[in-house]
Amino acid sequence: MSGDALSANQRLYALFDHLGLERAHFGVQNTAELDSIIAARPELFASLALSGLNRLQAEIVMPVEDRLLLMYGDGGAGVDAMAASMPSLPNAESYCFKDYTVLTWSDVAGDRGAEIVPRWLDFLKRAEARAPASRPNTDQRTGEVAGISYRIAGPINGGGPALVLLPMLLSASQWEPIVERLAQHYCVISLGGRHLGGVAFIDGRGTDPGYLRGVEMHVKEIGIQPGETVLDVGCGPGSLDRWLARKTEGANPITAVDVNGYFLREAAVIAKAEGLSEIISFGPGNAEELQFADNSFDVVMSHTVMEECNADKMLAELIRVAKPGGRVGVMVRAVDMRSLWNLPVSATIKEKVEAPVPSVGIGGCADASLYRRFGQSGLTNLKLFPTTMTVSDPEGYTWKYYEPYLFSMLDDAETAEWHAAKAQAIADNSILLARWLHCAVGTKVG
Repeated sequence: MSGDALSANQRLYALFDHLGLERAHFGVQNTAELDSIIAARPELFASLALSGLNRLQAEIVMPVEDRLLLMYGDGGAGVDAMAASMPSLPNAESYCFKDYTVLTWSDVAGDRGAEIVPRWLDFLKRAEARAPASRPNTDQRTGEVAGISYRIAGPINGGGPALVLLPMLLSASQWEPIVERLAQHYCVISLGGRHLGGVAFIDGRGTDPGYLRGVEMHVKEIGIQPGETVLDVGCGPGSLDRWLARKTEGANPITAVDVNGYFLREAAVIAKAEGLSEIISFGPGNAEELQFADNSFDVVMSHTVMEECNADKMLAELIRVAKPGGRVGVMVRAVDMRSLWNLPVSATIKEKVEAPVPSVGIGGCADASLYRRFGQSGLTNLKLFPTTMTVSDPEGYTWKYYEPYLFSMLDDAETAEWHAAKAQAIADNSILLARWLHCAVGTKVG
């Protein structure tokens, strides 16, 4: 099997073998990459901690429930997931962050590290006493195996039990705020690369033809001309920047910024590997306070970022750094519109699973108010329209991220009906998830 064809769990197995890990403690936000490993090799887990979870399926983590720690906020999707799952996990430990809403992009370790560390260390101490983790026998602090990168903090050469940290989804600082404290007691192995976490999620979405159709429609309305400079605000791991660089055949210098240092590091590595580092420049940047001078770029665009910050401040900044005559383009998720799960399920289930998902930060924009904001912005030649993203691969990261959220809404009979309907939709090649997006493009007066 070629390296490109390896699944995430096959890559992880290769890494564990390389580091000599027969048993380890694990820290994740959600279990997506570990689901099949938990089922096949539960003995590999000395313990498992979910921090800032917003997805949880009891049947997935049940094989390790006697060494399971669940940390969640009292707001956000994790509340429903915990309520649905905890009755089936009587031996699991849990901790709730009070007055804290966990969203996809929440910086949990940065915000609540002071609460996480003492509880986790106490949990780890007890788990380690019951069944010790392997002690990696390596003198290499960094490396890459099967496309997964690793960085080790704390004792090496067999000096400490292994604590493996998989990437969080969109968290800006990931685990970094608490790694040093954990590394005083454990050999902390932080994983990365394009096949895990938020990079895999965004890359999977950003290469899905059903998503790119919507993005391409938006970019076409922006009307990028050869030689024009492009600024992408909130670039993530650079998935759409690489797509745009190839689509324009390198005719447009692209500057891509994000507040997430983890994404920026991964973006630079991937762009270099794909021969695009001379076309795309990645760097830090806050959408509410861009570091560029007025009138700097011909095109300023952003995709599914305005939901996560102050929309008014962000739009003002996008307009400020655009040149007179330049275009500003924004796409946001449409949490005011129902999604489509094209499975042959009952109307009752459809009513539950297709309802809008309220995923928007304070002051953010994830609805049709985008059109009003552009209309009042002073931009001209406005183009305002909705489009859709579609996902048709039930084995892809994007599907596997969205689907578990639904199970907290369904009872056992409805869940069984869902799985049967999914199998039928796969068999007749009609399986599909569709979600709406709002798009806006305008020209700066000059």
